[in-house]
Amino acid sequence: MSVRWRGVVLDESSTGTEKSPPAGREPVPAGGLSRARPRVRWGRVAIVTVAVLFATAAVAMGLFGATLNNAVSRITRDSSLLPGGSRPPSGSATNGSYTAMNILLIGSDTRGTDQGRSDTFIVLHLSADRKSAYLVSFPRDMWVAIPGHGKAKINAGYSYGGSALAVSTIEQLTGARIDHVVVTDFTDFIQLVDAVGPVTVDNPVASVAVDDRGVKYQFPKGPLVITDGRMALAFARQREELPNGDLDRTLRQRAFLKALALKVAKPDVLANPAKLNAVIDTIGTYVTVDSGMTNSVIYSLGLSMTGITSPDQIHMVQAPITGFGTSPDGESIDLVDAAGVKALGTALQNDTMDQFVATHPTTEYGNTPTAVPSPSVTKG
Repeated sequence: MSVRWRGVVLDESSTGTEKSPPAGREPVPAGGLSRARPRVRWGRVAIVTVAVLFATAAVAMGLFGATLNNAVSRITRDSSLLPGGSRPPSGSATNGSYTAMNILLIGSDTRGTDQGRSDTFIVLHLSADRKSAYLVSFPRDMWVAIPGHGKAKINAGYSYGGSALAVSTIEQLTGARIDHVVVTDFTDFIQLVDAVGPVTVDNPVASVAVDDRGVKYQFPKGPLVITDGRMALAFARQREELPNGDLDRTLRQRAFLKALALKVAKPDVLANPAKLNAVIDTIGTYVTVDSGMTNSVIYSLGLSMTGITSPDQIHMVQAPITGFGTSPDGESIDLVDAAGVKALGTALQNDTMDQFVATHPTTEYGNTPTAVPSPSVTKG
């Protein structure tokens, strides 16, 4: 299969190298990362930008042709990212030419031969009319049932069984089908931030931060210009100094992702072949997608998303929790709002996210929890 775009044939035969996930060491039950651990989790910084790149790449194909097609072709495909067996049915919400879609974005933490744990689970929901996108975060400390493994933090699903088990965990929790998966292990994501130039973020939480060189930054609440990758790192990695710990960090990261995605869609990036090619090359280096997300699917998806250009069209939502608790092993956990998550799953499956947000306003971007979680404790 191929797609023709302004005279350029996007060849389906060149879809990247398929690779299997590395063999894992013994997973750490119940996931969780030490608050003192300094390692950077690049996936949580920029994974959602991939979805917007699909749109910009589709448009840019008309400008830059086969060169960009080759860059997209270098994105790795992996047939093992989606599970087999019994799964929720595909969503049936359609609008003209398009169907609503759920894409699970996973920011992994893989070191050497370690399967790693996921620091980030975000479901990107695209409405059938392609006028809205919802970034739905699942906090890493949510205490849920992992299929075949009992209760654990939600990020343990990835360490126990990779992307396929992570998808099964989300599907079992919500009842909504995941259509595609994007996994990244960005170890040098600075390249992408530096490639697109300064990014203006609506910073939800004020703080003072220090980067890995000892440079101190003032991050006031409100509009904030992130000038380079090191500043982006200091902004996105901070947790201990924020009033609500990891929840504030993920809130801040979603704000950065939104700003970065909109930046990539701007003319100064889209109409600049060198800059756009650098962005696509960086994404292609650090991203793996399921084998069903071929070049043709990426470009078709991108073309359907070209109308999503306004900040008001990108909604940031957190899967609802009722508060915080302690696991049987003494770890800090987030308690699932069972009724709220069920309603979220129905909305993801039936393309009624606008109704969900209207009836669950505290899940939308900007909400500050009334309770403060205790520090995470990592076992093993």
